[in-house]
Amino acid sequence: MPYSLYLKPYRQPIDLINDLKGKNLLFSNEVEAEKILSQISYYHFKIYLHPMLDLQGTNPKVYRSNSFFESGVELYRFDEELRILMFKAIAKIEVKLRSRLDHLISRTTSDPFWYLDNSLFFIVRNNTYAIDSIRDKISNDFNREKELYASNYRSKYYNDKHDKYKNLPPFWIASELLSLGQIYKIYDAINHSLPTIDFDNLAKEFGAKDYKVLVNWIRCIRDVRNRCAHHSRLWNAKLSIPSNLNNVLTISSPNKHRPYTTIAVIQKMLKKLQIQNLDLRAELEDIFNRYPFANNHMHQAGFPTNWNTDPLWIR
Repeated sequence: MPYSLYLKPYRQPIDLINDLKGKNLLFSNEVEAEKILSQISYYHFKIYLHPMLDLQGTNPKVYRSNSFFESGVELYRFDEELRILMFKAIAKIEVKLRSRLDHLISRTTSDPFWYLDNSLFFIVRNNTYAIDSIRDKISNDFNREKELYASNYRSKYYNDKHDKYKNLPPFWIASELLSLGQIYKIYDAINHSLPTIDFDNLAKEFGAKDYKVLVNWIRCIRDVRNRCAHHSRLWNAKLSIPSNLNNVLTISSPNKHRPYTTIAVIQKMLKKLQIQNLDLRAELEDIFNRYPFANNHMHQAGFPTNWNTDPLWIR
């Protein structure tokens, strides 16, 4: 495929407004619109105008009649609040994922350094690269950590569990440095078929049918968490479908690749863990009520019309 020189020029907010007006988009307040487009990258923002495009017309780049720029801003603000809410909910689950895994394996093995034991992980042809890459990341982060708990440990202790990682602390300390992505990698790397540790029972604590389903759910919520952390569009993002949805939802989603199915998994986990200080249903209802345009397009986020009547959302 031949390359072509990129020649699109930078455009001032007023130029963008004029271009959108030429495509049939209306503005309630052009001064405010110009201010918004000077603060938000148009490349980042324009996807929120997409629901108003006349995709069935002769020119799919033109907006439908009576479509307003401010509706796109409303959808943008809705997405911001949705990401903040999901970030808060996932944080509560993340803490439990760290602690419950550590409690289970440390209690069963009587080894607080269990994550340094290769026999607990899938090792292919004696290649420990996958689990060692996680240990290397923990080691690098731990050696750079300036908090007192880390410097105090480094100045006093070592372990005799692994020659390469003698500097590393017990998992309950090391886990403080883990991102959700790294937590997922550890869950995924564990040999859950070991008969001495009941990993399926751990999964049931989080509302999953078995350990494989739990690992899949962690990957799905990691993907949502990453979008939240990087301020990426979430409301109608195409995501992986969580496993075993029939164990989660009674009312099916109109689009299982959209965020609602993972949000439902998050609710399932919060409910099973009996986390009381976050009413996810009430907060979602509040956001939808404050942003009617988003509420009118909830199917694009995978929400069924009567989503809040599903038994999942009834405490």
